[in-house]
Amino acid sequence: MKYKTWLIALGLMFGLVACGNTNNGSSAADAGLSTPLNTNEIAGLKYMREEEELARDLYMTIFNNKGLTVFQTISTNSETVHAQKMLDLLNTYGEADPSTGNPATYTDTGLQTLYNTLVASATGATTVDLDALMVGAKVEEVDIDDINAKKAQVQPVHALIIQTYDNLLCGSRNHLRSFVSQIEAITGTAYVAQVPAVATEVATILAGAQEQCGK
Repeated sequence: MKYKTWLIALGLMFGLVACGNTNNGSSAADAGLSTPLNTNEIAGLKYMREEEELARDLYMTIFNNKGLTVFQTISTNSETVHAQKMLDLLNTYGEADPSTGNPATYTDTGLQTLYNTLVASATGATTVDLDALMVGAKVEEVDIDDINAKKAQVQPVHALIIQTYDNLLCGSRNHLRSFVSQIEAITGTAYVAQVPAVATEVATILAGAQEQCGK
């Protein structure tokens, strides 16, 4: 009897393990990786890959020109990481990297024009620290607007992409607060958003404190 009871218990145990394995095998992460990206998602990842590179390159150029450490800190500790995160996503989904591999040069012609315009506005012969800080704040506003747009096009099943975009947004909010605090210290007046599309969001961001962002 004891032997028979042991066999029954063993069978139940294996049955429970089998059920558990079935549930684990249908995780959201697995579903996301096995679901192909659509054209908007692919375009979004490629665009944001280069936009994060643009911020990285621009901020380091401004630091080298103006010596403002906020630009070096954000470029090295954040934008470099963000650009790599976008590359990681492209690799995960088997998509080509649009990066030229050369700082200050971009495959996307619109981003190239934007970089050229911003670097001139921040580092020209007649520019001052305030000009550079205003450029930094504008880049973060543009970044927030673009990430919001790209995130809205992501299929819910691609939770990894959504999470990455959320982390990038958190970083941009913190960067914006850092730039604005220095801008307001110089001007003595409240900062006014430079990108109308995110003006309300910017006001909310600036009313809040620095955040702890995910990796």
